[in-house]
Amino acid sequence: MPGIAVTHIDDADYPLLTGTHKGATGASVLYDPGADFASCGVNAEVGQLVQNDTDSSEGACTASTEDTVTCTLAGGTNNSWTNGDTYIILKGATEDAVLSTQYTDKRYGRKVVNPSELDEDGYLVGDRDADEDDEDTFGPNQPERVR
Repeated sequence: MPGIAVTHIDDADYPLLTGTHKGATGASVLYDPGADFASCGVNAEVGQLVQNDTDSSEGACTASTEDTVTCTLAGGTNNSWTNGDTYIILKGATEDAVLSTQYTDKRYGRKVVNPSELDEDGYLVGDRDADEDDEDTFGPNQPERVR
């Protein structure tokens, strides 16, 4: 693959949001007043992964308001929210999903999203001089050496 690829992965080390459930024990809806879930992009269309870090359960967001997130928790010890449980909300629907990949031009370090903008050696296509790989040329567009 041309250039240097940098892949951004969605994981719990760099979540969209974290916080503490401040609602009732045994609740099916995560409640954290002032968390601004909807304004921060938590929504059912994306279906972000919501993790109850305290009991190791998780589920996909099915609805949200500024103070609440609805999801069906599974895989944990309680599979519900207890007052004081900590949560993690990822940017996407699955942990360790690829969020984006950027490629860096080897010559000048410019970033591009589409690897087709780089040639087989990792340089931006427009930055190559036609004679740069010719050993008998002093420099770009310079005369050839006489041997």
